[in-house]
Amino acid sequence: MSKPAPIAIVGGGPCGLTFARLLERAGTDYVVFERDSSAAPSTHHQGGSLDLHTGTGLAALEAADLKAEFDRYARYEGSMFTMQDSKGENRFRTSPADGGGKEERPEIDRRQLRGLLLDSLPAHRIRWGKVLGAVERADGSGEGSGEGWVLKFADGSRESGFRLVVGADGAFSAITPAKPIYSGKTSFEGRISQSNPQYAAALEMVGPGNSVATGAGLNLVVQQTADRTYRIYAGVIEPDASLTRAGGILDFTTDVEKSRSALLGRFAGWAPHLRAFIEHAEGPWRVWSLYTFTADVFAEGSAWTRAPGITLLGDAAHVALPNGEGVNLAMLDALKLFKCLTAELGSGQEAFDAVTDAAAIERAITIYEVEMRKRAAEHVDDGIMMNDIMFKADGAERLAAFFKSFAEGAGES
Repeated sequence: MSKPAPIAIVGGGPCGLTFARLLERAGTDYVVFERDSSAAPSTHHQGGSLDLHTGTGLAALEAADLKAEFDRYARYEGSMFTMQDSKGENRFRTSPADGGGKEERPEIDRRQLRGLLLDSLPAHRIRWGKVLGAVERADGSGEGSGEGWVLKFADGSRESGFRLVVGADGAFSAITPAKPIYSGKTSFEGRISQSNPQYAAALEMVGPGNSVATGAGLNLVVQQTADRTYRIYAGVIEPDASLTRAGGILDFTTDVEKSRSALLGRFAGWAPHLRAFIEHAEGPWRVWSLYTFTADVFAEGSAWTRAPGITLLGDAAHVALPNGEGVNLAMLDALKLFKCLTAELGSGQEAFDAVTDAAAIERAITIYEVEMRKRAAEHVDDGIMMNDIMFKADGAERLAAFFKSFAEGAGES
C-alpha cells in the first residue's frame, strides 16, 4: 500500500522547527533543510533575547508539548521594561508580571529556543548545510501537489518527491518572488560583558529586562540575555545602505573604532549616560539593516502569489520591522498551518490516495493563507507604525503614553 510522501520544511529557525515538532508528535513524515552547517551555534549571531506571548508563541509551545522544557530557560523577570528619551527624561518603567491577572511575556535567548526545539526532534530529520537556491516545477509534473516541485541547493544537490513544501527560510526566501524593501533604518549590535566598566550602569538602568531610549531619528535598546550580559542595539535612520557595507564608515568590520566614532557622531547631543553604552560596547559587532514587506504585498495580484503544494511561514511570509511580535507570529503560523492540515487530512488512518491527499492539502493551505495574509498585513503595518514613532522627536513621550495605557489596562499601576 502506498503511503504519503514527506513534507519538506525549508529553514530551521523557530517557526520551521515548531512546525516540525508538531508533525513529529502527530507521526507525520517530514524533513528539515537548514542552511547552517550543524546544530552548533554559528559565528553569525542568531539575535539576542526575545519574549514569547500568550496565545501565540506560548500557545505553539503548549501544543508542541514543550512548555515545561521552555520554563527551564524562561526568564519571567525579563519582562521589566524601561522607556526614556535621548536626555534620560520622560521615563516610564513596567515591572515584571507578578501573577495578578496580567499577561506574562517571559524572555528567552533565541539560541536557547532554537536549541530546545532541535532537541525535541530526531537528528535524522534535519539536513544541515542546505542553502536553497531555487524551487522549480519538474518537467511534465502536475500542479496539484508538492510532489512536482524540485528543491535546488547551493551544493548542487536536488530534492523532490514531497507532498508539501513549506518555506520557513527567512526574509529573502528563495521560494517566493516577493522581496522585502530596505526601510532606511539600520541597527548596530554590540555587547556589555560583566567585566565591562559600563556593566553596573546597565544593571541599574535595565535590570533583568529591556530598555529603550528614543530621539529624533535614533534609538538605543539595551537588553539582558541569559548569561546576565547585555546587548545594545543602536538604531539610526540611514537611507544610504552602502555606508554599512564593506568599506563603509559604519560597516564595523574594517575599522571598529572608526565606525564607533561615526556612530557616536550620530548620537551627539544624547545624554552622556546613554552615549556611554556605545562608547564602551564590545564586539563582535553586527550590522542589522532592517527590511520589511509593505501591506500591499498581500493584495490579490501582487508578487506574493499562491502555488499549489507550497506555502510560507514566518519572515518568509511577512517580514516586518521590529515590533515585538515577529517570532510569536512565526510560531503561530506553524501552529495554524498544522491545525489546518490536521482538520483536512483527518486521522491518517484511512487508505492513502495521492489525489485525495493533494486536494486536502490544497484546501488546508487555502484556509491557512486567508487568515495568515490578513494577520501578516496587520503585522507589517504595525511594524512600520511602531518604528515611525520610535524615530520621531517625541517618540519617547508617545511610546511611554502607549505603554502606560497598556499597563494600566492590564492592571498595573
